[in-house]
Amino acid sequence: MGISISRSQPDRVYLLVDAKDGGVYRSDDAGAHFQLTDNERRIWGRGWYFGGITADPKNPDVVYVCNTSTYRSTDGGKSFDAIKGAPGGDDYHSLSITPDDPHRMILSSDQGVVISVDGAKTWTSWYNQPTAQFYHVITDAHFPYWVCGPQQDSGALCTESRSHARGISTRDWRPIGVGGESQYIAPDPLDPNIYYGGSFGAAVGKFDLATDETQDVAPSLAYPGDYRHTWTLPTVISPRDPREIYFSTQILFRSKDAGNTWQVLSPDLTREDPGAPPNLDPLTAADVPAGEGKRRGVIYTIAPSPLVAGEIWVGTDDGLIQVTHDDGKTWHNVTPPGLTPWSKISILDASHHDPNGAYAAVDRHRLEDMKPHFYRTHDGGKTWQEISKGIPEGSYAQAIREDPVQRGLLFAGTETGVFVSFNDGDSWQPLQLNLPNCSVRDLVIKNDDLVIGTHGRSFWILDDIMPLRQARAAAGSSAYLFKPAVAYRVRPGGFEGTPLPLDEAQGDNPPDGAYLDYYLQSASSGPVTLEVLDSAGKLVRRYASDDRLPRTDPKRLDIPAVWIHPPLALSTAPGMHRFVWDITYPSSASGGGGQNLFRGGANPWAPPGQYQVKLTVDGKSYTQPLTLKMDPRVKTSQTDLIRQFELARQIGAEQVEVSSALRVATRVHDQLESLRSKAGGTVLAGQIAEIDHKTMAVAGPVPPPGPFAEAEPPAFDFNTLRSLNTLLGQVSRAVESADVAPSADAMTAFTQEKQGAEKALARWAEIKTQDLPKLNAALKQAGLPAISLEDRGGRGRAEAPPTTDNDDDDDFK
Repeated sequence: MGISISRSQPDRVYLLVDAKDGGVYRSDDAGAHFQLTDNERRIWGRGWYFGGITADPKNPDVVYVCNTSTYRSTDGGKSFDAIKGAPGGDDYHSLSITPDDPHRMILSSDQGVVISVDGAKTWTSWYNQPTAQFYHVITDAHFPYWVCGPQQDSGALCTESRSHARGISTRDWRPIGVGGESQYIAPDPLDPNIYYGGSFGAAVGKFDLATDETQDVAPSLAYPGDYRHTWTLPTVISPRDPREIYFSTQILFRSKDAGNTWQVLSPDLTREDPGAPPNLDPLTAADVPAGEGKRRGVIYTIAPSPLVAGEIWVGTDDGLIQVTHDDGKTWHNVTPPGLTPWSKISILDASHHDPNGAYAAVDRHRLEDMKPHFYRTHDGGKTWQEISKGIPEGSYAQAIREDPVQRGLLFAGTETGVFVSFNDGDSWQPLQLNLPNCSVRDLVIKNDDLVIGTHGRSFWILDDIMPLRQARAAAGSSAYLFKPAVAYRVRPGGFEGTPLPLDEAQGDNPPDGAYLDYYLQSASSGPVTLEVLDSAGKLVRRYASDDRLPRTDPKRLDIPAVWIHPPLALSTAPGMHRFVWDITYPSSASGGGGQNLFRGGANPWAPPGQYQVKLTVDGKSYTQPLTLKMDPRVKTSQTDLIRQFELARQIGAEQVEVSSALRVATRVHDQLESLRSKAGGTVLAGQIAEIDHKTMAVAGPVPPPGPFAEAEPPAFDFNTLRSLNTLLGQVSRAVESADVAPSADAMTAFTQEKQGAEKALARWAEIKTQDLPKLNAALKQAGLPAISLEDRGGRGRAEAPPTTDNDDDDDFK
C-alpha cells in the first residue's frame, strides 16, 4: 500500500492499494472514510514491487502513481494518463516534488533518476548515471574480453573491458539477444560470436553476434512438461568441457551439441515440502493458490566441476545442495545440517584445486536472517564448515568464487560489498577499495582480473589480482616485488575527434602497459628504483623515486589541467604500490615523453618477449620475470615487429643528435642576439651577426607560435636542423603508428632524413669547431662573455613515460 497526503489540503489522503479490490482510494476527511476512485490494474498491479503515489503539493486534485509507467490524474484520482514510460515498462518507484514549486520533480526508476523542471513535460536522461542493476556477470572469449550481464528493465548487454577510445562509454556497450533482464548469460568459449542464455519462463536462447539472431533452443521443446521457474534460472557452460551447456528448472538439463539436443540429468531436486516461511504471518501463509503442489523450488545454481568428469553440484532456492559424480545417474543430498527451508543457495562454486571441494553462498534474508552464510567442503559434501568470520552482520551472502590460480584465495560478494580471504575462508577482510557500498550479486575471475556485477552500480573490474595471489608469500617481508601478470602489447586508441566530456558517465580503461607491484614494510631511507631489463640483461627503462618529473603549468594550458595526466614518481612510503611500465623504450625526442592528450607517444614499443623487473630498496635488489605478449588480434610476425623496433630505435638515435644540436644552436642564437647590442657598431658586431646568420641557416627559422597563428609561416627548408627534427618525428610516428613492418616509403624517408641530418650536423660542427672558437677569443679580448655550447635541453626525468597513468592505487574501475 502507498499513501500520500495533500500539502495544500491535508484532509485529502490518497491510498494506492494492491488487494482483491485494488486501486486508488481517496479520503476527503483525513482518513475517516475512503472511496475507490480508479480500479484499473495498470495503476495498482504488483503493489509489492511498485506502490508509489505522490500528491501535488499545490493542487489537491493532481496526484501521480508509479508503476511500469508514471501516471498522472488531474481530477482527484478518478482517471489517469501515462506521462512517462516506454513499451516493456521502465518500472518507476518514487516521485518527489519540490514543495514550493510543483514544476520541479525527481523520479526514480530501475535505470536511475530523471528530473523535470517544467511539470513533467520534459525529463533529463538516466544514461549519465552508472546505476545498472545486474543479476549476474560473465566474461567472454573476445580480446579485450567483454563483460556481459542481464540488466533490470534495460535488457542484457555486453561491454568491452578496454575501449579503443579514451574511456569506456555507451559507444562500447551493445545489447545481446539472450539473458533477458534477470537470467544468466553463457558465452561460448570456442566461438566469441555465440552466447547462450535464459529468458522469461523456462526458455533458452542461442544468440549469434554476427547476425543478431536468437534461436530458441529450450529443452522443453523435446521434453514438454510443467516446469517451475523463477525470476532467475541458471545457464552455465562447464569449465572443464566447453561443449557442455547446463540449464535448470526443478530438474537439470544438459546439451553437448550447442543446444540442438538436450538430456535430462536429474529428477526434481527441490524440497518435497518446504512449508511456509516461519516469519510469514498466518494470513499471508494461508493465501496460497488452490490446486498447487507442495513443491515450489527450482535449481537456482549449477556448478560443474572443473576437475572431475561427471561431477555436478546444484543448489536450490529452497535450501538444498545436491551433487552427482556420475553424470546424473545418481544424486546425493549433501545439504549442510541445519540449513532450513527457504534458504536460497545463491551461488555454488566447485573447486579448481580440490576434486572433493566446493563453496556455497547461502542467502537467508527472506527469513529475516541478515547474517552472511558461506560454506566450504573438502570431502564431497559429507561435512561442511561455515566460513563467514570477518564479514559483518547485514552483509548477507550473494556470491562466492575460488581463484582458479591460487589455492585458498576466495572472493565473496555480499549485499554491501566485496570481501577476500587468503586462507580458504577461515577469515575474511574487506576488498572494498574505491567501490561504493552496493549489492554485489555475482563475480568472476577472468585471467588476472576480478570482475563484479552489482545491483545498482553497474560493472566493476579490479585490474590484475596477481598481488593478492602472492600476498601470503609477501607477508613479513621488509620489501617485496610481486611477480607481474602477463602483459599485453595493446596500443591505446588514437585520435577520436573531440573526446566525450569528462562529466559524461565513462568507465576507466586499464592502464596501458605492465603492472609492476611492490610492497614496503616501512618507508625507504633512500631512493627506490625499478628497472626493466631485456632477455639479455640490458637496461630497457629505469625509474627512480627521486626522478625529476616534468611539470605542467596550468596557466599556460589552453585546456583545463584535468585533461593532463603527468607521470607519477615511485613511492618510498610504506604499503602496497603499483607502477605501470608503458612497455616502451625511452623516448628519443626532446622533452622526454611529454604529455599527450590523446594517449600514446613516439617511444619505440618493446618487442614481445621475456623481460626482467628489478626493484632496489635500501641497497637490496629483488627481481621477477615479466612476459610481454603481443595483442592476439595482431597477426604481424615477430620478425617484422623486430624490424619495426630496430628502425624506430635508429630514427630515435638520429633524432637525439638532431634535437640536441637544435637546442644548442637555438641557445647560441639567443646568446649572439644578446651580444649584438653590447658590441655596438664594431667589427666584432659584424662578426657576431655573420655567425648568427650561419647558425640560423643551419638551425632553421623559428615557426610562429600556436597552430592557428596569423603570421605567415617561414618557408620550409628541408636542410635545417629544425625541419629535419620535424621530418624525423613524422617518420617515427609513421613507423610506430601500428604493429606492422615499416613501409617501403618510411624506410626511404628515413634514409633521406639521415643523409640530410649528416650534412646539417656537419655544417653545425664546422660552426662549433671553427667559427665559435674564433668568436670566443674576440669576445674575451673585448671583455664580453663567451658563447656557451652547453645543452640545457635536459629531459627532466630521463626516462619518463608518456601519458601512462602510474597509479599507486590498486582499485576497482
